[in-house]
Amino acid sequence: MARIYGIDLGHHTVRLSVWEGSFGRMNLEGYEQALVAQDLEAPSDIVTRLAALDGLLANHERHASDTFVLGFPTEQASVRRIELPFNDREKVQQALPFEVENQVPFDLDEMLLTHRILDDTGVGSLVLCGMAPQQRVSDLLEVLGERNIDPKTLTVDADLLGAFATEGVQVAVDFGHTRTLMTLCIDGQVVDMRALSRGGRDLTLALAKALGVDFENAQAQKHRVGLGEEAATGEIGLVEAEWLDAEPTETDMSASGWDDETTAAELPKVEMAAPIDDVAAIVKDAFVPLLTELRASLIALEDKHGVEVAGLLISGGGARMLGMRSLLTEVLGVPVRRVYIDSSEDGTPVDAAYALAHASVSRVAEKTRLLDLRVDAFAYRGNLAAIGNILRYSALAATALLIAGVGFFAYKTAALNAEMARVEAAMADTVVAAFPDVNPDKVADPNMAQAIMLEKTAETTARQEAIAAIMPDDPPILTLWEAIADNVPKHTDARIDVRELQISDGTVQIKAETDGFDDAAKIEASLQEYPRFKDARKGDEKKVKESIRFSVTIPLDADETEEG
Repeated sequence: MARIYGIDLGHHTVRLSVWEGSFGRMNLEGYEQALVAQDLEAPSDIVTRLAALDGLLANHERHASDTFVLGFPTEQASVRRIELPFNDREKVQQALPFEVENQVPFDLDEMLLTHRILDDTGVGSLVLCGMAPQQRVSDLLEVLGERNIDPKTLTVDADLLGAFATEGVQVAVDFGHTRTLMTLCIDGQVVDMRALSRGGRDLTLALAKALGVDFENAQAQKHRVGLGEEAATGEIGLVEAEWLDAEPTETDMSASGWDDETTAAELPKVEMAAPIDDVAAIVKDAFVPLLTELRASLIALEDKHGVEVAGLLISGGGARMLGMRSLLTEVLGVPVRRVYIDSSEDGTPVDAAYALAHASVSRVAEKTRLLDLRVDAFAYRGNLAAIGNILRYSALAATALLIAGVGFFAYKTAALNAEMARVEAAMADTVVAAFPDVNPDKVADPNMAQAIMLEKTAETTARQEAIAAIMPDDPPILTLWEAIADNVPKHTDARIDVRELQISDGTVQIKAETDGFDDAAKIEASLQEYPRFKDARKGDEKKVKESIRFSVTIPLDADETEEG
C-alpha cells in the first residue's frame, strides 16, 4: 500500500505526516514525532536528525511506490523579488538568471534557482526567486538517498507556511528550535519570507546556564513556566522592555476552541531548580532578543510591501509555550492564533508543531506553485526512472527472445535438413524395394523420385497442421490468469491486492489483501460463479492494521489445465 510521507527534519524533533494513497487520492493516516538527541555545545547535526527519522520510518512497511516530500531550510537559502519589464513566461525563464546575478553577491553557477511569478501587470512581471547552494542540496539528497528516500519536492520551507494563510495580509510564524520562520501572505499568496536565527534553543540554553542543569531538564522547566503567568493574563512583565511601545489589542480568540491557550495543568510535572518566578524571568529575558527581531522584521515587511499586517498565525514547538499567544498579541498589537490543521476524522485538534510536516504534503497535493529546489540536474526523476527501467527491461527481454528465436530456428533448420536427407535416402530405398527393376542410380536423382517426395511432403504437412490445430493460441497460464482477473469483483465493489500467486498442476493458490471480511466473501462468491472455479474456497483470514489478509484456493481439473 503506497504512502506519502511529509518530513520535518527539526533540530529538536523530527516529525512526520503520513498519508495513504497518492496525490490524486490520499487519506491522512496520522502524525508521528521522534526527539533528537541534544547537546549543550552545539545544535544537532543532520546525522543525528536522520537517526531520529530512521526510527520513525522503521515503524512502517516501506514500498517502492512510497513518496516523500520535505522542506529545505530557509536559513540556507536566499529569497529575492525581481521585477522584469515583460510578462511572457518563456522570456522570464531566460532573463531571470542574468537579472538575479546582478543582485546577489555569489556565483550563480554554484546555486540552484527556482521561481514563480507573483504578479502579471500586463506590462511586466513580479517574480519571487529562491536560491540555494548546489552543494548543500546535493549533500542533503545524498544522505537521504542512502535511506532510499528520493523526495518528490524540496521546497524552501518557509514557502510551505502559506498553506495556513488564506485571506488578507497575514504573517505565518513558525517558532523552531534553532530558527524562526516568517512568511508574509497577501490574499493567500506567499509574497515574501525570511528566517530569523533565533529559536527555542536560546531560551533553553539560558536556563541551563543560569540554573546549572542539563539540556533536558532546562527544556522541561522552560515549557513548565513558559513566558510566565503574567503573560497569560496580559501583563507583559518583560525586563527592560520599555521599547515595546505597541498599544494593547483586545482580541478574543477563545471562541475557536482549538486555539485555546495551553495551561500549566496540561504540562508534565517537573522539579523546578529555582522558584517559578525566577525561572520565568530568565525565560522572558532570553526571549526579548527574538521578540525584538520579530517585531523589527514585521515592521520591515510592512514598509517593504506597503501593507499593514492584520494577524499572525503561529506554529512550531514554540507556539505551545505558556503565554506565547497572549504575549505576542499584547506586544505586536495584532491578533495572534495558532495555525489550524484539519484532522478531518474525529475533530481532534492537531498540534501546531506539525505545520511543516503537514503543509509539505498538502501544498503539493493542491498543485501549488512552490519554490521547489528540485530543478536542473537535481530535478525529481522518480517517474522517469521507473519508465526508463521498464524500457530497459523490455529491451533486454526482446533481445533475449530474438536470440532464443534465432537459436531455435537454427536448431530446427539443422533438424529438418537431416530429416530431408534421411527421407531422400528412405525414398530411394523404398522405391528400390517397391520397384526392384528401377535403376538405383535413377532413383537417387530427386527429380526422378519427385512424385514420391511430393506425396511424403503432403503427408508431413498434414501432420503439422493437425498438431497446430490442438495447440492453444495463448499460453495456458496466461489464459488461466485472465479468467481469474475477469471473475473477481470490480475494484470499486471490493478491493483486492494480490500479494502472491502460485499455480501448480491442479491448484491455484492466491494470497491477497482487501478492506474487510465482507469484501473477502464477495471475492470468493464472485470466483465461484465461474464454472471452472466453482470449488474456490477462501481461508487464512487475518486482520492486519486496517486491512484483511486471506487466501483463496482454486482446485483445477488436470485436463483443463493442460488444455488451457
